[in-house]
Amino acid sequence: MASASLRPSLWKGAVAGLAGGLVGTWVKSQAEPVLQDLGERWFPPTHAEKERPGADVQGHPDRMPPSTLAQEATDVVGVTLSRDETLEAQGAIHWAFGTSAGVAYGVLAEVSDAEVGFGVPAAAVLFAATHGTTLPAADLQADPDRMPTAWWVWELDSHLVYGFAVDLVRRGVRRALG
Repeated sequence: MASASLRPSLWKGAVAGLAGGLVGTWVKSQAEPVLQDLGERWFPPTHAEKERPGADVQGHPDRMPPSTLAQEATDVVGVTLSRDETLEAQGAIHWAFGTSAGVAYGVLAEVSDAEVGFGVPAAAVLFAATHGTTLPAADLQADPDRMPTAWWVWELDSHLVYGFAVDLVRRGVRRALG
C-alpha cells in the first residue's frame, strides 16, 4: 500500500503509474535488443526457432504480437497495412499497453501490496498473463514451451526491468504528489 506517510489516493496512484508506465515502456524498449543479443549469445537459437511468431524482436518485428494484432484488426475492416504502418501500429500498441499497465499498477499500489519487490513480481505476473498465456491462446505468439531459450532471457527479463523502472518512477512521482 502507499507509504505509511501518504494517504491512499487512486488519482495520485494513476498519475504516478502513468509516469512510471511511460518510463518503464521506454526502458523495456531499450533493454530488449541488448537482452536479445545476450540471450542469443548464451543460448543460440536455431533458424527455425527464430521464425516462430514472437521469437525475434530485432529480425522480425512484424511478427511480434502487437504487429500481428494490428494486422489482424485492420484485416477485419478490409485494410491492408504496409510493413511500415504495421510497425508504427506495433509501437502505438506497445506504448499504450505499457503505459496502461503502469496506470493499473499505480492504482493497485495505492490499495494493495502490489509494490512489494519494487515492481518485479508484478512484472512477472504481467509476463505470465500476456506472453505466458493470453498471447499464445489468441494465436498472436507461439507457445512459451516452443520458444527458444534466448527468448526467455530477453522477453522475461525485459518485463522484469520494465516493472522495476515503473516502480522506481511511480514511487518518486507519488512522493512528489504527496
